[in-house]
Amino acid sequence: MIELLLLVVPLLGVLWFINLTTFLKKLKDGKDTHNQNVLGAVYTFFLLLALMLFFPGFQ
Repeated sequence: MIELLLLVVPLLGVLWFINLTTFLKKLKDGKDTHNQNVLGAVYTFFLLLALMLFFPGFQ
């Protein structure tokens, strides 16, 4: 379980960062950012969920 979370948390962080940079590029170009807003909310939910499962696993 711990090994899986050691992979999931950084992977979600990378996906969150890629989504953020895509959002900022689209915002600068004046394009629709609805998809990035929804993806950002979903990625944040799963990232926080993984972190909540990850920290108690070390105790």
